[in-house]
Amino acid sequence: MTTACHSERSEESPARRARGRSLAALGMTLLLLAGCSFFSKTKNTTYSLDVLAPATAPAAVRGTPIAIESLELPPGFDRREVVVHMQGHQLDVRGTQQWSALFSQSVLHTLAFDLAKRLPEGMVILPGEAKPNAAIRSIDVAFEEIAAGPDNKVVIDAHWKVGAVNHHERFAVDIKSLDSADVAAGVSQGLAALADRIVASLS
Repeated sequence: MTTACHSERSEESPARRARGRSLAALGMTLLLLAGCSFFSKTKNTTYSLDVLAPATAPAAVRGTPIAIESLELPPGFDRREVVVHMQGHQLDVRGTQQWSALFSQSVLHTLAFDLAKRLPEGMVILPGEAKPNAAIRSIDVAFEEIAAGPDNKVVIDAHWKVGAVNHHERFAVDIKSLDSADVAAGVSQGLAALADRIVASLS
């Protein structure tokens, strides 16, 4: 009789193991599906900078064409992610909220086209354009600050050099909030205002 009971338990054991494997496989499948659902909801939002038209007609600046030769950003800001100043000297790096290109490329492109809108046609050599054989005036731009926060404003602190002459401007642009869309709008307005100041320095 003892032998019969032992035989019955031996016959049930493989079935239980099979059910266990099935439940484990089902659990793994549900876990993978949950993971895929989570990652599908984590999407990047991309922001761009706008070229803004000047408030007045293009400046009557003539002479040697200009080109932005170099552009430097503060440490930690030349990246795809939107970065905002927070209280306590901290930076909010927004991993899922990104610029359409590296921030330096976006700033260079926008500032160059802002300048082109404010100067006579042909006075600005745009990024990617072949430089003429004739002389050009190089502009070197270094940003000490170009960021939003911790207050609702974008601060532009820029040094630029045209030939041997150095210039410096610091100003702020008020924005509605520190949401990335408002930050992008504020940076666009700040670069347009900087282009106004650079053009004024050329006159």
